Amino acid sequence: MEKEKNKIRSLKIIIPNIAVPEVEYTFHCLMKVFLGLEYEVEVSSTAKDFSIIIGSKKLVIRNHFFKNDNPRVLYQKQNSPTEVAFDDLMIEGTKYPLYAIFGKLAWTETEEEVILEADIVAATFFMLTRWEETLEGERDMHNRFLGKNSLAYKNGFLEKPIVNQYVEVLWVFLEKIKITQARKKRNFEIVPTHDVDIPFLFPNFIYGLRTIARYLISPTYFWDGINYLKFYLSGKDPYGTHEVFLDGAEKLGVKAHFFFMAGCHNRFDPRDQLEHPKVKFLIKRIKKRGHQIGFHPSYKSYDDATIFSQEKKRLEKIANQKVETGRQHYLRFENPTTWNLWENEKMKWDSTMSYADEIGFRNGVCYPFPVFDIFARKKLNLIERPLILMEGTLGLYMDISLKEAKNRVGELMSQVKKYEGEFVFLWHNSSLNFRQYSKYNSILTAIYNYKK
Repeated sequence: MEKEKNKIRSLKIIIPNIAVPEVEYTFHCLMKVFLGLEYEVEVSSTAKDFSIIIGSKKLVIRNHFFKNDNPRVLYQKQNSPTEVAFDDLMIEGTKYPLYAIFGKLAWTETEEEVILEADIVAATFFMLTRWEETLEGERDMHNRFLGKNSLAYKNGFLEKPIVNQYVEVLWVFLEKIKITQARKKRNFEIVPTHDVDIPFLFPNFIYGLRTIARYLISPTYFWDGINYLKFYLSGKDPYGTHEVFLDGAEKLGVKAHFFFMAGCHNRFDPRDQLEHPKVKFLIKRIKKRGHQIGFHPSYKSYDDATIFSQEKKRLEKIANQKVETGRQHYLRFENPTTWNLWENEKMKWDSTMSYADEIGFRNGVCYPFPVFDIFARKKLNLIERPLILMEGTLGLYMDISLKEAKNRVGELMSQVKKYEGEFVFLWHNSSLNFRQYSKYNSILTAIYNYKK
C-alpha cells in the first residue's frame, strides 16, 4: 500500500490558475480514464503551461488555448481553429501521427525536461466536449450540426481517432520521463446497437395493407412496396429481423443493445407500437437471450426534459426494468442540453455522438469517456460511448458504393482495433430489407465475422 501511495505522489501535474475545471477534466480523461494512471494536481498562479513531473524529470505541454477563465468568452468563433497541421512526430525511432489543432508540431528535449509544442490538452478538450458545435452556423432541417461543417471533416481527420493518437504520444513522453506506473490494459470490442424505430412493418392486418399501399403509390419507393407485398403474402415481416442481430452478437460473443421508442409526437416519430403484444414479446425475447434493452427518446425529446422523462418511465414500465442506456432519435443533440437530460435522469451512458451525414469519430476517440458541461463547467456522471458507424449514413447521406463503404468501414475498424477501443455501430432492423440500405448488408455480415 505504501509503495502505491508513493507512486501516486510521484506523478504530479502542475496547471495554470486559469480554466481549472476544464483543464482538470481533460487530464482526468487523458490520464485516469484513458491511461488508468494515478496523479495529483497542483494549481499554480505563476505557471503558464502544463507540467507533468515524475521525480526530477518533467514533461511540459505548451498551453496555447486556455488563456481566459470565462467560458462565454473562451468558446467564441475567433478562438475556434480553422486549419490544422499534421505530420508524424519521430520519437525514439518511431513515427506517431499527430494533428496539431492548437500549437505546433514540434518537441524538444534536455536532460531535465521534454517540451511538447502541440497543445494536446486543448485539442482533447475541443474534441471531447464538442464546444465547436455551440457556435452559430448552419444546421440541417433537424437542427443538427453537420459533420461536413466540422473542423475534423474540413481538415481530413474525421475518420481518424486523433484523441487516441494524443494518448499514445502522451504515453511515450511519459515513458521518456521515467513513469513507473503501468498503463490500463484494454481489449478491442465490437458493440452492436440497434435503434428499434419501427419494430414491425405489419403489426396487424389493416396497418400492413395501408403501409404497402403507401409504398406502391410512391415513385421513389415503388419497388420497396413490391418487395414488402411479397413479404406480406408469405406471412413474414420485412422489419422482423431482430433474430439476425441476436445471432450475430452471440457469434461475436457480445451483448447487443436494442433501443426502443416510447413516444410519438410528430411526423418524424414512427407510429407507436410499444404496447403491441408482438413488441412486448420481442422485448422479453431479447432479455431472455441475455441482451440489453435501452431507450431511444423521440424526435422532440432532445431538449425537452418532460418528454424525455415521461417516455423513459413508460418504457421502463412496459419493459419491466430500469433503462439506463440509449441514443437520441435522428441523432438530435444540443450541447450541453441533451447530455444534461440524460444526466438528470441518471442514465449510465449515451451513444448519440456520431454525425448523421458522415461516418467517423465525432469526438475523436474510440474509448468511452465522461462528458463535460462547458457552460456549468463541470464533469457529468454520464458516459458517452461514441458511435462510429450508422448504416443510414452510408446509404442516405453519403450514398457511396458498396466497395467504397467496405474500404472505409474496414479502415475505421482497423484503427479502433489498433487502439484497443470500442467499435460501436448502429444497424436498424428496418434496413435489412430496404433497398437503399440493404446493399450494405454484406458489411454487417463482415462485422459479425470479424476476427479479433
